[in-house]
Amino acid sequence: MNADFCNLVRESLPEDAAERLLCALQGQSGEPAPTIRINPFKKVFDEKCSLEVLEGAEKLWCDGAFKLAERPDFTLDPSFHAGAYYVQDSSSMFPYLIADEIDSALGESGVLLDLCAAPGGKSTHLLSLFAKEGRIILSNEAVPKRIPALTDNLAKWGVSRLIATNRDPKNLGRLEGLFDVILADVPCSGEGMFMRSSDALNDWSLRTVEECAVRQRSIISDIWPSLKEGGLLVYSTCTYNHKENSDNVRYIIEELGAEYVPVDKVLAAVPGLLKLDYGYQFALGSVMGEGQFFAVLKKRSGGSSNKAFKSKISLKELNAKIIDNQKDAGQLFFFDKADETIYMMPSDVAERMISIGEAIEGGEGIGRYVKMIGCKVGTVKAGKVIPDADFALSAELQKGHTEIKFEELRASLQFSAAEVDRAVALRFLARENITPHPSWKQGYVLLCYKGLGLGFVNNLGNRCNNLYPQERRIRKRL
Repeated sequence: MNADFCNLVRESLPEDAAERLLCALQGQSGEPAPTIRINPFKKVFDEKCSLEVLEGAEKLWCDGAFKLAERPDFTLDPSFHAGAYYVQDSSSMFPYLIADEIDSALGESGVLLDLCAAPGGKSTHLLSLFAKEGRIILSNEAVPKRIPALTDNLAKWGVSRLIATNRDPKNLGRLEGLFDVILADVPCSGEGMFMRSSDALNDWSLRTVEECAVRQRSIISDIWPSLKEGGLLVYSTCTYNHKENSDNVRYIIEELGAEYVPVDKVLAAVPGLLKLDYGYQFALGSVMGEGQFFAVLKKRSGGSSNKAFKSKISLKELNAKIIDNQKDAGQLFFFDKADETIYMMPSDVAERMISIGEAIEGGEGIGRYVKMIGCKVGTVKAGKVIPDADFALSAELQKGHTEIKFEELRASLQFSAAEVDRAVALRFLARENITPHPSWKQGYVLLCYKGLGLGFVNNLGNRCNNLYPQERRIRKRL
């Protein structure tokens, strides 16, 4: 094993924990059993939707999380594509441990930023924990090629209280005082990935560690002005070394104006979790998981920015306008003239979401940097609304809405729902031809598997047009 890596681990962790980690890495034999988180917004525990993957599974310290008895083929499980659960390393579920601190900082109307969000594991978890009335979750990914994975996973989770963006931290940092909480799971040297990837270990170098540490400080410095005074920064990496972890926390304290927030209660919740001078460490050999570091910091008074974010855009100036007000149903619908698209957002935050989206875009409409806002319902064509694939995954559809009229547009969305078995579900997800069942109504049909929406087909009577997105299709041979 790389001598520099071994020495750095010994510098960074308590002696006994360092040796357990190194021994575990040397004795690695394939990937560990997978862990998953259940989607609380989908009906996955009723009699109709019993998840096959949970057979023989073991409950974890995180609410709604399980260690599976074996690794299934997730690609061939329609419930996975319907967003019933997310496959995630257990150590990445640490936001559950500090939920009280984050809840307090968000208050009744806070905005939470997941800064480096792709592929979406932590964002879906943040939605599960904190997507409450009055709040907004913003998921950002600076690397364009990683955006599709992020938006696909967010869509599967089925929650419209979110915005997904593709912006550099420095650009978001200009929205001074917007965020009450920032989770920054910053790009790192990935030492926590060594258990499952020998290439990651072979590619490791001290130079890479130093470069990552510099980049991490730059990211935090850039985003810092957008954090409110008194707001929380949750700093995390999936690596072990002090250069990217404790040293950077000390930098944030000394250079940016932060106060370290100890949360020692987490040690009792997860036996084996390591307490460091600044932060907490999941370490292979000490606790289950691939290795995650996290620390909680509070922005002190007199930091680099104490301004509160104020939108400079009034509702009348928005490119998107309200076309249907269903406050009784808890949702507002907006129509964007630019792309003839209807969006659905929670009525309590819809106008704020649009205003924040426009501010991120620079007041030039939504679409260049905002990659997802609320839930895309569909596009308008000849007085009808063609339903969008994201709408099929919405948790709102579990409430039984099958017709929505948009009086101002003189258009409506009408569809029926049909339960399908595993074989038909997989053919649909692979974008194969679907033969309609005689009981299906003509028109748009929402196909469901165990009560969970998968997507739409257009039943023409003798055949169906498969509306599942080409880029999401199953490519594995069935």
